[in-house]
Amino acid sequence: MSGFKLRDIYLGVNDGKKEALYKNDFENYFVEYNNNYNDILKPEKYLIIGRKGSGKTILAEYVKKQAVKKNSWYCKIKSYKDFRFQELINFKTNDVSPNEYSAIWRWIILLDIAKLIFEDHTLNDKQGIKKLQDFFKENYNSLDIDDKKILEINKNNKINGSILTEIINISGEKGSEIKFGDGNYLNYIEDLERVILKILKSSKSKYTLFYDELDDRFQNDEFYRNSLISLIKAVDSLNCGFLEEKIDFKVVLLIRSDIFAVLNDTDLNKLKVINTLNITWGEKVSSDSPLLHLVVKKAKKSNLYLNSLSDIRVLKTLFPQDVKKIAPERFILERTFFRPRDIITLLNLIIHKYPESRYFGWKGLHEIKSSYSEYLFDEVRNEMIGHISQEEIDQGLKLLKNYNQHFFEYSDLRTYYEANKTLYSKIDLDKILIEFFKFNVIGNKWFNRFKQKEYYTWAHRDSRAEIDLNKEIVIHLGLREHLSM
Repeated sequence: MSGFKLRDIYLGVNDGKKEALYKNDFENYFVEYNNNYNDILKPEKYLIIGRKGSGKTILAEYVKKQAVKKNSWYCKIKSYKDFRFQELINFKTNDVSPNEYSAIWRWIILLDIAKLIFEDHTLNDKQGIKKLQDFFKENYNSLDIDDKKILEINKNNKINGSILTEIINISGEKGSEIKFGDGNYLNYIEDLERVILKILKSSKSKYTLFYDELDDRFQNDEFYRNSLISLIKAVDSLNCGFLEEKIDFKVVLLIRSDIFAVLNDTDLNKLKVINTLNITWGEKVSSDSPLLHLVVKKAKKSNLYLNSLSDIRVLKTLFPQDVKKIAPERFILERTFFRPRDIITLLNLIIHKYPESRYFGWKGLHEIKSSYSEYLFDEVRNEMIGHISQEEIDQGLKLLKNYNQHFFEYSDLRTYYEANKTLYSKIDLDKILIEFFKFNVIGNKWFNRFKQKEYYTWAHRDSRAEIDLNKEIVIHLGLREHLSM
């Protein structure tokens, strides 16, 4: 015990992409939960859905790390952080809404698939690969073309795909006429797909392509929703095609649950049931919480002494004290949105402040409330962007801060709002409260007379919950310090 200090514990960082970048052996600290790793390897699972900060990216990074350890598994994570979705408007087809962007997405994905194929030097169809590379060089002047350049060249109708039809005809396939001269990419989508399938049919390798950070420029408008639905359907079609040809290639999309929830299409209901991996981290405030299990497992993997103890003993060693008569698990979990990002951020603040301590004590937990609240406040603001305007977010939060009540009735807030309406001209009170409930700024509280017990409703603990304006409204505990409450 004498050699154990908080600075010896590695809990990771609150960003999966950076954790994989900063820690070369991060996979040794990865905690498998709910069989997520094995599930995402199943052929039918290609949509990873979860809240911001729930661990979608670190799961993809872990899959990629496992692929690196195997000679015949090729894996890539592609970021769409800087992708300009508005550029897709130039490629809108006459397909029925919301499928009007499926063609351009299919083209982009096929080019990404081809680039991953180029990394596999064990493929037998050397001639087909050479001609596919020639197609890249002739049209895009590079084998490593980015999406911005792809869209720019495609927009100018400067695609020459005669090489693609040559490959197909050399293989003896029928039904493809050789096309000459520059033209629209739409003329060559089927040819490009057939060439890729032809090359991969004899492959014994495994391929996984992740698309991440699709939410960075999210706007809850018809264009963005339709472009994302088109992407999902393009991926579904290609993945089904690979399965039909018995090719071990899968494209996986990482999508925030709040964004997936606003996509409205009948086909998505089937995909949600069959093709989705949902990442959640429990709903109960308990010492058995998966989030505390995550902390315990990471701590044990960090320290030999802790690793020699049982999980329950490690939990009691790390959190031996109540915080002003509140159990540590309750104090911590009620300040989170039940996401790994939150609990890791909270505990890392204590590790940074008290690196020589041997436990997460009441003093540390109490003292970091303000800095943690600032983090959570910024998180929830960023998460709401795109769903409602920045002005609505800021004025809505300002309203709650100025009203300065932890618990309140809707009617009382309405009276205050009407009396000070000039300060909050950009918001509709009912609308902003509905959005704040969805993103856990507020919840509901009520008393069950039959059970003689108080209950709370939070969206992060019940995805089906909706705000009830007839019940008492409560400000999330983790936000109160930053709202000066």
